[in-house]
Amino acid sequence: MANYELDEICRIRRKISARFDHDVGKLIVHYQVLEREYRKSGKYKFVDPPTEKPKAEKSKNKEAAD
Repeated sequence: MANYELDEICRIRRKISARFDHDVGKLIVHYQVLEREYRKSGKYKFVDPPTEKPKAEKSKNKEAAD
């Protein structure tokens, strides 16, 4: 990615952050509201986190050592 694109991304992120007084809590609430709106619209697909923790698999290296 060229420097122009990175500079543009940083500029936009600073602008959004400034709208919320650079307060992380306010930013999180803003993005949570956006997520709810986007989910309701049905226009975008979301992947929900798994409800269970994945089971730990044995390492092949560990099995080979046993």
